[in-house]
Amino acid sequence: MLGAAFTVHAVGDAAAGKSKATTCIACHMLDGNSLFPDYPKLAGQHFDYLIKSMKAYKGGNRKNNKIMSPIAEKYLKNESDMDDLAAYFSTQKSNTCSDKPDSEPKKVKAGKAKAAVSCASICHGEDGNSQKSLYPKLAGQHQAYLRNSMKAYKTGVRKDQHMSPMAAFFVDEATIENFAAYFSSQKSDTCQ
Repeated sequence: MLGAAFTVHAVGDAAAGKSKATTCIACHMLDGNSLFPDYPKLAGQHFDYLIKSMKAYKGGNRKNNKIMSPIAEKYLKNESDMDDLAAYFSTQKSNTCSDKPDSEPKKVKAGKAKAAVSCASICHGEDGNSQKSLYPKLAGQHQAYLRNSMKAYKTGVRKDQHMSPMAAFFVDEATIENFAAYFSSQKSDTCQ
């Protein structure tokens, strides 16, 4: 059962989270709109998903990022820290406020077609703007980050009880590239 995997929180102080987010600036920027293609954009991400991710790093269950695990250990001292950061980043607006020009139109088209017939649209939304709080929004996310995440799931380096079995859809490099091109080209639903 989905909700039984962990306790879902619904609290947090966004103002306190902004103050705590100064430790996140180097990779994610203060507003959560990372400028670096290998790091995810946190702005507008679901509160529950952010909590889930931070807990996974803090608990050592998410080991695909050698930088984030020690940061989580040092700065996420308690659930209040996680709640505050999640409250802050989830209320930020994405900087992906228009569809990106299709620099790779064939990949985008193939990714859209694949997303429509796979489980991706069920969890992440047809355009990557997931309405399910435990699943991340993919729309407007960095293409490199999406590609690296899918590869990590496919190889088993990154594990998640729901996503790991879905890695079977990443049958080859082209499929991964197409998914990443499509979802990264989509407009976020959290624009200003």
